[in-house]
Amino acid sequence: MTRNPLSAARTPFIRLLLPLLAGIVGQALLHLPLWGCLLPGLGGLVLWGLQTKRGTIEEQYRKREFFGWGLFLILLSAGATLHYLQQRPYRLPEGFYPIAVAHIDHKAVEKEGAYYCPASITGLVDTLGHTVPYREKVALYFEKSLSAGRLDYGDRVVFEFRLRPIAGIGNPGDFDRATFMRYQGIARNQYLADERWRYIGHEPRSEFRAWAAMQQTALAHRIDTCHLAPHSALLLKTLLLGDRADFPPDLRQSFSASGLSHILAVSGLHMGVIASLVYLLLFPLAWSETGRKLRPLLTLLVLWIYACITGLSPSAVRASIMASFLLTAEFLERRNSSLNALFAAAFFMLLYDTRLVFDAGFQMSFAAVAAILLFYRRLNVGGKSPYRLVRWASSCTAVSIAAQAGALPIAIYYFHTLPLLFLVGNLVVLPLLPVIFGLALLMLLLTALHLPYLWLATATDLLLRFIEGLSLAIDHLPGSHLEGVWLEPRYLWGYFIGGILIYLTVKRRSKRLLGLTLGAAILFLAADLATHRAPCPEIVVYEDPQSTVVQLSDRGHCYLLLPDTLPVEGPLPGEPYRQQNGYASYTLIQPGTTPVEGPQLLVDYPFALFHGKRLLLLDTPGRKGSDTQLPGERLSIDYAVVDRQFDGRLADVVRLFDIGQVIIGANVHPSRARLWLNDCYKQGIACHDVRTEGAWTYRPAR
Repeated sequence: MTRNPLSAARTPFIRLLLPLLAGIVGQALLHLPLWGCLLPGLGGLVLWGLQTKRGTIEEQYRKREFFGWGLFLILLSAGATLHYLQQRPYRLPEGFYPIAVAHIDHKAVEKEGAYYCPASITGLVDTLGHTVPYREKVALYFEKSLSAGRLDYGDRVVFEFRLRPIAGIGNPGDFDRATFMRYQGIARNQYLADERWRYIGHEPRSEFRAWAAMQQTALAHRIDTCHLAPHSALLLKTLLLGDRADFPPDLRQSFSASGLSHILAVSGLHMGVIASLVYLLLFPLAWSETGRKLRPLLTLLVLWIYACITGLSPSAVRASIMASFLLTAEFLERRNSSLNALFAAAFFMLLYDTRLVFDAGFQMSFAAVAAILLFYRRLNVGGKSPYRLVRWASSCTAVSIAAQAGALPIAIYYFHTLPLLFLVGNLVVLPLLPVIFGLALLMLLLTALHLPYLWLATATDLLLRFIEGLSLAIDHLPGSHLEGVWLEPRYLWGYFIGGILIYLTVKRRSKRLLGLTLGAAILFLAADLATHRAPCPEIVVYEDPQSTVVQLSDRGHCYLLLPDTLPVEGPLPGEPYRQQNGYASYTLIQPGTTPVEGPQLLVDYPFALFHGKRLLLLDTPGRKGSDTQLPGERLSIDYAVVDRQFDGRLADVVRLFDIGQVIIGANVHPSRARLWLNDCYKQGIACHDVRTEGAWTYRPAR
């Protein structure tokens, strides 16, 4: 058998995964109709029919490729069809249904100003009280109250049915929440005041999942009562249970900057530690042949229960499926490939939910594990050393470098942070995790048996505080990480495709693959240079409920018009977009600021001239004219931006200015915004409401 770990002989599931993945991604990009998704599958069945025709052995051997191509087309069609079916928009039944019945799918998570619960609508109720079955996953935000905070999996509620589509990107460069929620199967949401909903009982759709949720809540409560420091308790719940609802965002940022964010999600690392501990505790079973058979199966059972208790995250499910293949192979006394188990896990998970391929956790988990399986042995240069300390250091270093090589580009793409000292933190933290898990599990066991456990709590607390302090110390070191790093999707694809080609070239030592790799690299660089464009000059009015922020950027210079005279605290809206376009610094222009002049730009608050376009920021009623305005003439203004401080009407402005378009800031009260919209409609003036339509952008023609 070939020794290449990526060969089809050792990893047969790669032949199933690639066409399925291609079908899902293709459908997401092309949005084919149902018949277009099914067409490749029909072609695959035709090829199978040709291959199964009677003939001599030689003829059937020559047609063997028909089976492979037919399987490819069938799985390609299956991926596209499954994604089409899972992405179908929900269709409301005909009629008027003011009330909806919903099943709470997750316990309430406290957000700013509300409790968030993903839920599944199970029926709609009309005005006569008749219930019509209906299925839709939604995001419900409940007004903060005791009853809303107690909502948990399996609770049933009724509420006034007024769902709205989830708003997309408010500002360019911001987190696209609508797309993120859509890949979780949720397209609409609703805020519910306390009098707009009612609890009607507890009826979980899955008794096992309800039991798992109850166990997670009970374990979280038990951790809270173990006399740990507040941050230590939160960190332990995150490490052990995957419960990050109350984990502080600033501390999460420190873990990310120090390269330790992967320990905050239940992943293969955590599952491996749990499996090792369970396997070790079951060592008495190794004394008999029947026990040796049961040992891997019992370990597997505990792993799946643990995965369910922690919420069945993509990384936990992936690790459990991989463990299922490997431990089942041990039970059957068969050899198995870890890479094949990884591809099998991805295949079955995508069959169940095609949207997982667009989940950042799914991508990072599989990329990291694949990199470890491919590169660990080559990176573990000290693995054969006679000294245990050298072997340990080499193993930890190899795992950390391989995992970062696989997951880091994806993390940078989504989170725009590059940790430079990740190796320092991982070399210290990774060996401590099994100790922390063992102490924590023993501590929870002793608390359940009402035995003394304070010495265990003290030791666990010291280790958790040490990890927290280490992440903060690394975060505060100069040059420990880079923020504002942006990767375009083409660079991400280029990184992974190039990495696979380089790996195969080195593995096979093939001149043909070397030429292919170099040629692909040259073509990629040439295409990237040919299509590279500098940031365009533009005006942006950002969506911000606090203040109206107008950005004028061109040729490496960025100016922000802000009507407030108070000092700015914290980043202004649009910071990710400015980082993406290379505007590391900007000039803030407020009332009383000295006029600024540059190529194609002149800013004299509240006026601006940008590439021949005149802009006026309306912030107070007193700012209606200009000292240079001639009597009896109206000054031509292309764009008038309305701030909440301006309490005038459009009629007050058009007496002095000839307005081309009105942009209503997001901080203007909705009632006043509607008045401006009506006035603009009557005057025949174009109008853009930033609150409802998102940030307004103007780019001059080149």
